[in-house]
Amino acid sequence: MIPKTLKGRLTAAVTALVAAACMLVTAVALEVAYREMKESTGRQQYALLTSAAAHLAFELDAKRTLLRTLAEEMAQQPTTGGARIQDMLAHHPGLRQAFADLVVLDTAGRIAGLQQPGYFLRSQLADSSCLRETVQTGAALTLQPPAGTANGRAVVVLTQPVVDAHGRTVLVLCGGTSLEDSSFFSQAARLRPGATGYLFALTRSGTLLYHPDRGRHALKAGDEAPLPAMARAAMQGWDGWTFGKDAQGTPSLLTYKQVGSSGWVLASAFPADEALAGISRARHHAWTWAAILAVCAGVVGWATMVVLLRPLRALRRHVHAVEREEADIGVLELERDDEIGALGRAFHSLSVKRQIAEQQLKELSLTDTLTGLGNRRQFDHEVALLIEQAARYRYGLAVAFLDVDCFKSINDTYGHAAGDAVLKEFARRLRTVTRPTDRSYRLAGDEFVIVSERLESGENARRFAAKILRAIRRPFDIGGGISLPVTTSIGVAVARFPVAPVGDLLQHADAALYQTKRSGRDGYTIKELGMPAFAAAPTRRAGLRTVGQ
Repeated sequence: MIPKTLKGRLTAAVTALVAAACMLVTAVALEVAYREMKESTGRQQYALLTSAAAHLAFELDAKRTLLRTLAEEMAQQPTTGGARIQDMLAHHPGLRQAFADLVVLDTAGRIAGLQQPGYFLRSQLADSSCLRETVQTGAALTLQPPAGTANGRAVVVLTQPVVDAHGRTVLVLCGGTSLEDSSFFSQAARLRPGATGYLFALTRSGTLLYHPDRGRHALKAGDEAPLPAMARAAMQGWDGWTFGKDAQGTPSLLTYKQVGSSGWVLASAFPADEALAGISRARHHAWTWAAILAVCAGVVGWATMVVLLRPLRALRRHVHAVEREEADIGVLELERDDEIGALGRAFHSLSVKRQIAEQQLKELSLTDTLTGLGNRRQFDHEVALLIEQAARYRYGLAVAFLDVDCFKSINDTYGHAAGDAVLKEFARRLRTVTRPTDRSYRLAGDEFVIVSERLESGENARRFAAKILRAIRRPFDIGGGISLPVTTSIGVAVARFPVAPVGDLLQHADAALYQTKRSGRDGYTIKELGMPAFAAAPTRRAGLRTVGQ
């Protein structure tokens, strides 16, 4: 819901902007921190896995070196009889610790020394291809365990040829070890990531060499669940880390490292929930503090708006006070140089313009728009005040009713435009012959009224009426080269102190006007209240007139 007040809207806007800024900064910072955390964790796990892979490569190289040293000693012996070989192997240091099984075979595959193949070697030596390949190449080999054999045990066999002085392979040393029973992966296992992470090793052909679940040793990776894309890439020689899903479908940090030249891949799976637990907690705290900061910003914004808008609230109170006429316009502090002063000056200017417009509207409502004289509303408003003022100051006044003789014929003959021109000129001539204290009105159509103060005698009224007749008798120029003779009929009611009521004055003036019309128009009739009426006979030109009773 949008606040109704400016203060509320500004506060809401400031709060929303600050909250949006906090949320945006927090989101950007968390995203950067999240990416950095992923990079840092990935690099850390890769470094640990590299160390473990180096240890495994060192263990393999140590076993190869031991077999190579033994082969060189055997090659220097003058005889290779079984008893002699067995005696040499039995007294050679480190063989029992390095290998779970160790036998010496001749080129035909017969046992030449030490013992029958043990549990670890039997499955490997059942296939004579390893012997043939060693004899043919004359090089040491690392035989990978076949998948699904040895009851799930991962067995690795190292072969080393014994070469005579002529360069012929005469014997083959075969040392076997179980990866799960030896300390082969002990150090790597200690480097497992976190509390829920784990390490595993596999050959490039996909056979699992090591896994926390021993029942999966020597199984084919990917049989239970599809291998991740990065695992397949690692089996082809790729090193690195990435975020993905492990074989169980758990989102994890997956790291892969090649183990020397053995053809093995050492890998680790670090569940993302644990790997990124720190940044997850940081996210929670960051969003919490961002929300708190947004609320605090809203409170501070509200308080700031209260302080900043205090002059505006004062201006509003002052404006209401001026509108209710409870204070002067000076309370608006027009001398201020800020926006409040500008608003005050604008309101002052609008107030002045409004007063002028109201005055103009009032004048228009009291003025006849055609002639500029007062209209009936103004007459009704002012005549009572004039009579009340005459009674207060003990003087008399006169009311004269006038109309334009034969005005309908002018309209019918020359049109309404000519009639309007006659009325305008008629009103102009009335203004020229009346005194500044006289009030002239157009009531309706061609009916006019003049209220004259301090006109208390019939003689003065006759001179006044005669002056009007002379002014009107001059021809009227209505345009188009047309000049019209226009006359007027006048009825005057004269009242001395005490002045008669308004209704009586108007009634007598109206009666005097109709008496003039019955007498032939173009004249006047004077009615002095309380005295006989005096009428002027109609005269057509040269100002000749006859006055009678």
